[in-house]
Amino acid sequence: MKPFTKRIVIDTTCSVKVRCLRSKVLDLTLTKRGDYAVRAALALGRAFGDPGYRKIREVAAEMSLPLRYTPQILGLLTRAGLAEARAGRSGGYRLARNPSDVALLEVVEAAEGPLRPERCTLSGGPCHWETMCAVHPTWELAMQALRDTLASVSLIDLLDVDEGLRTGTYRVPEDAHRLVMAKRRRTARTKGASSPPK
Repeated sequence: MKPFTKRIVIDTTCSVKVRCLRSKVLDLTLTKRGDYAVRAALALGRAFGDPGYRKIREVAAEMSLPLRYTPQILGLLTRAGLAEARAGRSGGYRLARNPSDVALLEVVEAAEGPLRPERCTLSGGPCHWETMCAVHPTWELAMQALRDTLASVSLIDLLDVDEGLRTGTYRVPEDAHRLVMAKRRRTARTKGASSPPK
């Protein structure tokens, strides 16, 4: 029998937490904690090289983060060695390294923990699956592809995309999640307005 060598590629527009929604669509998204950590890291990355430290309220306002939760998020980045904290009137937070040297994987794992399944993909099965299920090699390849993708993207890459979105120079793909959802809402409103009353 040949060893398992199938290669799996993961779409880089997706993020981390796997859950199956009612619509039966596999949704790869960050938790709120992971989402906020990425946004906070972007705010700190944007200010890299500026003198001084960013105040909690500045980071929260810039990235639309809940002010009460922002210190915890910045604390996660600090404990992971991605940010530096300084107390006092001139204190706050700043990125510990150049944004080009901070991988998205580091930020995500600072908030979400290691991106490695803690349990088997399949629960149960035949007795010869006692130590490993048949899906394990494929799932491991998929998880490693996700880790490799997140490790290959730095904060500076994300800041470049963010700047392109801000200035309108970044081409938004037709299948961008928010664009697709906006089209669905418009279509639903149009159908609702054009349908005759019952």
